[in-house]
Amino acid sequence: MTVQRASDSGGPDAEWAAIRARGRNAYIWSHGVLRWGGFMLCFSLGVFQYAHFGHPFSLEGNWKLRFVTALVTWMFVGYAYGRSSWAKKCREADGGG
Repeated sequence: MTVQRASDSGGPDAEWAAIRARGRNAYIWSHGVLRWGGFMLCFSLGVFQYAHFGHPFSLEGNWKLRFVTALVTWMFVGYAYGRSSWAKKCREADGGG
């Protein structure tokens, strides 16, 4: 299946139609969990590590627990963000907001 870009096929409406055709779950997991949640996971762990241990890649302390806790947290928050973003885009595309 070939996905056309908005610039190739007529703008943001065509791009949203292609995203919508792939489905809600694909959007939530790719946009919310992996893209947004993954970025926040890396960012928050780096900031925490630097603030507490002076280096973003330090393995001091209980880093495994921090990593698992952050992973679960950002997966949940990323999923909620993806669902919210999907609902907002659907409302805008359907003319309701």
